[in-house]
Amino acid sequence: MDTATTNVASQRAADILDRVKSVFAISGFDGTSMQDLAQAAQMSVGNFYRYFPSKDAIIIALVKRDLMEIEAVFDVVKTAADPGAMLMKLLRERIETLPFEDAALWSEVQAASYRSDEIATLMRTMDDMVRSNIVMALVRIHGDDKPGAMQVYKTRAHLLMLLIHGFAQRKYCTHETGSPEQSAALGELVLATLHDTIFAPPTNPAD
Repeated sequence: MDTATTNVASQRAADILDRVKSVFAISGFDGTSMQDLAQAAQMSVGNFYRYFPSKDAIIIALVKRDLMEIEAVFDVVKTAADPGAMLMKLLRERIETLPFEDAALWSEVQAASYRSDEIATLMRTMDDMVRSNIVMALVRIHGDDKPGAMQVYKTRAHLLMLLIHGFAQRKYCTHETGSPEQSAALGELVLATLHDTIFAPPTNPAD
């Protein structure tokens, strides 16, 4: 397959992923058939199988694409003149504008990881990559990479990930009926906690 053909196929696969991810988010992994996905992609089932032979293959492709997108986001933090301000800006965007389908989809991916070793491995890779990038951002923010500080950063990175994931799940996937004002207030509280976690001096009680 020549380069032009490969690029066309790659773009077509990306278009399919964009079209089908909302189906997974709304109907769930188990509640979605390959026929449903092919219909969402506006393709015949036979043609759809040429790109993705199974639902697991689609989830794996979605996870791999998100890995690349997350790396690109952290590259912005790495090169920013003020990494702390940039990290907070990106976190605010995540808290305030995360689409429903992304939060719901990741619940489905997490569930799929319990029955697929390949998906579980990809999820661990993603978690490790995000945690490592947060730690490196904290090193830049505080200018301290001593062992005690690094241990603090690892714990804080874990907390940041829990806060963001937990907020998204609570807001989008539990069908709570709180008002937009309540949701916004909770988002601000989460952001304030993220800010304090990021910028507090990396003191270790063992030091």
